[in-house]
Amino acid sequence: MLAYELRTDSVEVTSDLGDQLPALWADSHQLHQVLVNLIANAHHAMRKRAAPRGISLVTRLDTERRRVRVLVSDTGPGIPPELRAKIFEPFFTTKPAGEGTGLGLSLCRGIIEDHGGTIDIQSEPGRGATFVIELPVPERTTAPTIAQPAESLTPVGARHILVVDDEPEIVQMLTEILAQSGHQVDMASNGAEALEMLARGGYDLILSDTKMPVLDGAGFYRELKNQFSELCRRIIFLTGDVLDRAKREFLESTGAPILMKPFDVPEVRRLVHRVIALTEQGTAK
Repeated sequence: MLAYELRTDSVEVTSDLGDQLPALWADSHQLHQVLVNLIANAHHAMRKRAAPRGISLVTRLDTERRRVRVLVSDTGPGIPPELRAKIFEPFFTTKPAGEGTGLGLSLCRGIIEDHGGTIDIQSEPGRGATFVIELPVPERTTAPTIAQPAESLTPVGARHILVVDDEPEIVQMLTEILAQSGHQVDMASNGAEALEMLARGGYDLILSDTKMPVLDGAGFYRELKNQFSELCRRIIFLTGDVLDRAKREFLESTGAPILMKPFDVPEVRRLVHRVIALTEQGTAK
């Protein structure tokens, strides 16, 4: 997903993967989402740095503590001490205005903590940053259990959600998934229609495709920033294509969560629940 852009920006990626790591009891889709987010953030942080630019991925087993460690490091500008304590807070971002929602690292932390693990950052200004993930190794003699993400988040009630997609079968499936969670769902077939609906009534969350006729996801997001800027923190993008460079750069610039097609149904529920909960948490602050 990310290799082409990293190569064209002269970012060297190295892997140092531990031998004979034990199997984890984990959701591979969610861990994939975490790693993509961390690597994309590292890439963004190094864009204004002179070469050489590098990202390293390291995995190790801590046998005494029964934890698998995953380290994602970059050679970017690093993060000042006064910002490190805030980096995982909802809506906090070091990106320029309009280039990120600040939800990405909050979502990453929630996913890792749902797996019984931890995520932390080690950084010195001018010397890059390293995100350290630790995940528990399940005991062989007992079946491991992981708390369901929806249960570990702050409870949320029914919300008004707008689904924007030109594929009827996708819209129908998402409507059914969200309705089963108690949400009220409206549908729009493109960005222009969605803007008309937003002008008529309030919505708590938007799920939007990126490739649509009339007004696509990028155009819809630009208008959203102009007309309903508060909703830029309440959008999840849907896509089945992340190999296109322009699309990847657009999605990175928004900082919004992404659901990959074809959908993993539990992941749709978890991500929607998590974004609503984090948004409410940020509003309460």
